[in-house]
Amino acid sequence: MEKKLRLIEMVAVLALLAVSVVLAANPGSQKPAPQIGRVAPDFSLKSLEGDTINLKSVIGKNQVTVLNFWATWCPPCRAEIPEFIEFAKKYQGEKVALIAVNIQEDSKTVKDFANKAGMNFPILLDLNGKVAQTYQIYAIPTTFVIDGSGVIREKVEGALSLSRLESLYRNLASN
Repeated sequence: MEKKLRLIEMVAVLALLAVSVVLAANPGSQKPAPQIGRVAPDFSLKSLEGDTINLKSVIGKNQVTVLNFWATWCPPCRAEIPEFIEFAKKYQGEKVALIAVNIQEDSKTVKDFANKAGMNFPILLDLNGKVAQTYQIYAIPTTFVIDGSGVIREKVEGALSLSRLESLYRNLASN
């Protein structure tokens, strides 16, 4: 058990370093990080199906948008995927969108992983890491909860449980 914890810690540190290297590659162009109470930066990315998805248009159709940054090799990301799958099933008919932004992995790797995991929500590909850079993602998973007007209401670094995700959603949907 102790070996597993150390391995997870080591992988988390390596993930943090990898994301930091991506962000440090172009430090002069960094803007202030998206913050709670401010409008989420808009972006357009290709989905696994090849469609271009624009964040602003997704936000415009929903009361709440959950934006998750992740990677297939990240143990905490893998741990929260079943929670997201259950959330997507449970709230399918409601005005909530769940979008997973994969950071810098090729589409075949992500598609194979998503199929095996049974991911039932849109997965977008941030192939060059620009969106992660814009959102200043230093650790994965990182999740933003955005209201219907596009304002970031919550930011969570680390894996989310279904109960925490539901609580964040309900609190925002009831306002």
